[in-house]
Amino acid sequence: MKRLYTQLLLFFPLLFLAQIPVVESPDGKGKYKKDNQVILQKLEIETKIAGKISTNIITMVLRNNSGRLREGRITFPLPEGVNASGYALDINGKLRNAVPVEKEKAKEVYQTIRKRNIDPGLLEKVSGNNFRTTVYPIAPNGGERTVRITYQYELKKSGDFLQYFLPLNQTAEIPEFDIKTTVFQNLDAPMLEEKPDGSYNFVSTGNVWTAEMHKKNYRPGNNLKINFPVQDKSQRIVVQKEADNFSYFLADISVYSNERMKKLPNNLAVVWDNSLSGKNRDHVKEMALLEEYFKSNKNLTVNIYFINNTFEQGQSFKINNGNWSELKAYLLKTTYDGGTDFGKLKLLSEDEVLFFTDGLSSFGELNMPWKQPVYIIAASNNIDFNQLKFISSTTGGEFLNLNENNPEKEVRKLVFQPLRFLGIENNIQLSEVYPSLPQTIAEDFVLTGIVKGDHTTATLKFGYGNEVTETKTIDVNINEQTVENWEISKFWAQKKLNELEIFEKKNKNEIKNVSRQFGLVSNNMSLMVLENVEDYVRYDIAPPAELKKQFDEIVKNDKAKKDERVKDLMENAEKMTENLKTWWEKEYDQKKKLRQYPKPESRRAASDSTSRQAEIEEVVLIGYNNSRTDDESKVSEPRREQLQMSVRGMSSIASNTVPNALSGSVRGVEVRTVTPAERPSDIINSGRILTVDIVSKAKYMKLFRDMNNPENIYKTYLQNRKEYEEIPQYYFDVAQLLLKNNDKKRGLKVLSAIADLEFENEELYKLLAYKLKQAEAYDKELFAAEKVLEWRPFDPQSYRDLALALEDNGQYQAALDNLYKILTQSYTKELADRDDGIEETVIMEINQLIANHGSQLNLSNINPKIIADLPVNIRVVISWNKDDTDIDLWVTDPNNERCYYSHKETEIGGRLSDDFTGGFGPEQFLLKKAMKGKYKIQTNFFGEQQTGIAGPTAIMAEIYINYATGKQERKIVVFQNQKENGNKEDGILIGEFEF
Repeated sequence: MKRLYTQLLLFFPLLFLAQIPVVESPDGKGKYKKDNQVILQKLEIETKIAGKISTNIITMVLRNNSGRLREGRITFPLPEGVNASGYALDINGKLRNAVPVEKEKAKEVYQTIRKRNIDPGLLEKVSGNNFRTTVYPIAPNGGERTVRITYQYELKKSGDFLQYFLPLNQTAEIPEFDIKTTVFQNLDAPMLEEKPDGSYNFVSTGNVWTAEMHKKNYRPGNNLKINFPVQDKSQRIVVQKEADNFSYFLADISVYSNERMKKLPNNLAVVWDNSLSGKNRDHVKEMALLEEYFKSNKNLTVNIYFINNTFEQGQSFKINNGNWSELKAYLLKTTYDGGTDFGKLKLLSEDEVLFFTDGLSSFGELNMPWKQPVYIIAASNNIDFNQLKFISSTTGGEFLNLNENNPEKEVRKLVFQPLRFLGIENNIQLSEVYPSLPQTIAEDFVLTGIVKGDHTTATLKFGYGNEVTETKTIDVNINEQTVENWEISKFWAQKKLNELEIFEKKNKNEIKNVSRQFGLVSNNMSLMVLENVEDYVRYDIAPPAELKKQFDEIVKNDKAKKDERVKDLMENAEKMTENLKTWWEKEYDQKKKLRQYPKPESRRAASDSTSRQAEIEEVVLIGYNNSRTDDESKVSEPRREQLQMSVRGMSSIASNTVPNALSGSVRGVEVRTVTPAERPSDIINSGRILTVDIVSKAKYMKLFRDMNNPENIYKTYLQNRKEYEEIPQYYFDVAQLLLKNNDKKRGLKVLSAIADLEFENEELYKLLAYKLKQAEAYDKELFAAEKVLEWRPFDPQSYRDLALALEDNGQYQAALDNLYKILTQSYTKELADRDDGIEETVIMEINQLIANHGSQLNLSNINPKIIADLPVNIRVVISWNKDDTDIDLWVTDPNNERCYYSHKETEIGGRLSDDFTGGFGPEQFLLKKAMKGKYKIQTNFFGEQQTGIAGPTAIMAEIYINYATGKQERKIVVFQNQKENGNKEDGILIGEFEF
């Protein structure tokens, strides 16, 4: 399917030649491969052009000739300032237009409906200016699906012409091919420099020109290239008339972009993004830009800095008489690796900064310390335009887009002071005119706004810096310039949206309003198609026009099946707390005679033996010692605020007093400090944790056999990366090798590269967060967890992962608040059913925070019914990074009794939480009092529904001794599924306890 879409999307205009969308299908093994079974049955291209603006509608019919259902995921970048403005998907053979839905809600509805094995259509914006949709299912044996995507963009100048270019010279034959181009407001016939064949010619109706052709089994032999002469004094203005005496106008204005020389810097900083994604930039264009620059600024000092997951200073170069050969050679030898962390940028002292980057900060939030002018150079297919424009606009620099403009042209922004549009003179008939911010003028200029009445003029101001040096007046005449059946309002909305998104966080609500009103995809709004009108009603989504009548009738007659929201989990949490208290208070006889205990049924049979390579790492917990030194106390004995409740048969609380150290309290609860020495001996036990180093079975691991030198490991990794560069497990496994050999710097660099592999992929970022937690890189774990919550705020696991990361970073109140949110939010019924029982794990984690850090917490908003003192000798929790996955936790005690999904309580008091068979987990094992002997911890990958870009499912096991006692020890095991053949007979040994 990748091949199909690559061919299909070659039909996008010239701007897309270097920005071809990627559309691939999973092969079930974690890779996306070309597929010849799905073909492009029909391609229809309709384009409308007026002056320098165009609307493009691409309709694609896909046919599946294979014998099974197929899925295609399309990810495509659009040029600077362009947003997808229309999306439609066929439902029962008829195209249905998408409607705008808030991104967070759209994702939740999408995931919920997928639980019913129905795949809605969803077009969303991901990092950079990239857009993504999934088409599923495409039925087998000739099944077809239709997708339509609409976008608007501005034509670019090519010499003395505005040029529209459509590449059509492909080798594949298309069974059905239609193309239609309409040109408005043009007195002369458009000039066809290239055309598909002799039948494609323009004919006129007044000043409207149309060319079209319809072919069967057609193989285009030529491109389509249309030229429009640019006249110096021309003004092309088009208007869309609206009700209430107002209209949207768009003016294409020719402006001489005169420039003034500026003082060139003597000391220049070049900041070079050498992250993994940096290798995909067009370095030829970057070198061409520098070549042109040093022709103008011939004598200066250049200091090099590198940014990936770290910020490091490189060499310094003295440029004499424009000779920069040494600098060029140095840059060309750059090694690209690691994620991108703009939070690591540091203050610089040079006069100006040239920043070569794509702007995608995948491993940290932006910290902008630079005060001097920053000139952004972007030469990538995937660019975060908003981030880069924010940097350049706030520092007084410029944004250079080498992806759309040639270096010889863009270099002028570095050596001249450019002419700028500074705004318009006041006119009460004009409102919301964009651009509203000062903007550099290149060779042409587009102004759009809202006009009241039938006729007015607009006076535009131009100049240098903030000085107005010239004006230009345009004439807006509604009666003469109105065009029919063309939504000029969407161009206006896109211009407005571009400005709002420069300061995205500040303008979030307004961005949503504009996106919703005009159907534009943005960082906050997606376009969605649902299959049934009942689902539009159920999830309170305004339907497309064709379903409005049916929608209204269902609502009026109150026949709709409303979305069954589970308002909160608090009632379940209260019951679960009582259940846990009862279990905790129960006395278990640990001296019973050993007997044979049942093992899992055949569908999940487990073997006590493991055949994998394993290395044992030992962590010894020695218990409490009242004679410890002060220094030992500081390190190993955190203060513990113990909430004494009726968990051990206490019938009442003697005192309502609360220490001043606790800023918020729970009525009827005494809070006091309990030292480890005061802890009953049956709660604290001496023991040790043995964890297993699970060695990857991937074939590339042979490359690193017997290596323990980090330099050699890293060198081998780089030498072989090209073959495995799209496989996250490669980075994961190499990072693990480096970390194991005590090279944390290189280990984190390789690990962070996972963040540069794909945009907004929660599976990758969960995998990353798990490994960062294990590596004790807690600040980066927090960043990854925050991103997952941003993308999937409807999953309780997102809040739990964030809470645990906050706890790792010492932010205990925020950790408590996020855990508590899990119990107070509402969920769709489908997602609530998926995660039924998560309360048990959350309750233990809430009470552990209170037990260990109570003096730092405000508990005024916490329901006292879920507060309990529940310290345990053993706690094991597993989580995983994929939805629709079933992983089991097994713990076998010294009596050889296994606690597992259908035998959830053991005779010595072991307790297992509910079995999660279709989500992210977690599953938890608890044992209040450990008997002497060894305990074996295993996991079993029972069901993994699919393998995507993130590779095999990643699992994290958190293993604790003396949990919630103030003296707990934790070890973490993180690994990816090693069961290549899907054998479910053996569990994977991940660790042992010994007491």
